[in-house]
Amino acid sequence: MDYWVDTDRFFEPSERESFPLIHMTQNWEILELILTEGLKPSYCKENLTNDKENKEACFPMISTSNVSSDFAIAYQKSYGTLGIILSKKWGEENDFNPVLYLERASDLTNEIIDNFENITATSKDKLDNALNGLMTDYKSLLTKQQIKIFAHSKNYDGILVRNNTLRAKNYPYGMEREWRKIIRQEKIPYFLVGEDVDKKAEFNELIKDLRVDFSVDHLQGVIVESDWQVDRVKKIITDKYKLKEFPDRIEIKINQSRHVPDEG
Repeated sequence: MDYWVDTDRFFEPSERESFPLIHMTQNWEILELILTEGLKPSYCKENLTNDKENKEACFPMISTSNVSSDFAIAYQKSYGTLGIILSKKWGEENDFNPVLYLERASDLTNEIIDNFENITATSKDKLDNALNGLMTDYKSLLTKQQIKIFAHSKNYDGILVRNNTLRAKNYPYGMEREWRKIIRQEKIPYFLVGEDVDKKAEFNELIKDLRVDFSVDHLQGVIVESDWQVDRVKKIITDKYKLKEFPDRIEIKINQSRHVPDEG
């Protein structure tokens, strides 16, 4: 078919609904607790590298992905096959922020890693005072900024380890579009480095009772694996919010990734 290109035609930016924030998990008991109580933060180890140096720290956080449910089911199985789907508005209201993804060899990555040396060389008391706003001199303000940038940074590509097993050598983390909330409270360390990283289980005890809950208006969907879980989700939500019936707008998707045909 013959055609010509109208170079004088321009298009307005398309408007569409934002992708939700999705948190995937590995087993039903955890998902049940999330639906009942809200999301629980934990200290997570994060690595940043420029292929010359590797820096690691633990932050008390909750992670979600700003993707479609189909993407989460297809490509985020390493995190789990069950999940909760929440509105982006919920994340905005609860201090979640998109992660800054870094190319390993970039100048920005090198700067952040170099600055990390200055952060860890500062005494713990001074770091705490800077983070809590008790010291407001120029160096303290800059230190606070550097820590927060590191806390929300991640290599676009990197190794993927699950349960102490290497799953991928060059996993594209950037495709996950992570949104992260870092817990910031005076008596809870904002980050762990050095020997404290190996003690993260002990530090998790400090935040074991913290939850970030959601309203029924922010709940967009739930990802389950079985029909009986569908009924259980409906009961949890109707009981929790004292509803007469489960809202039709909340989608419950059955993930068939682990389904095995019953040939018996």
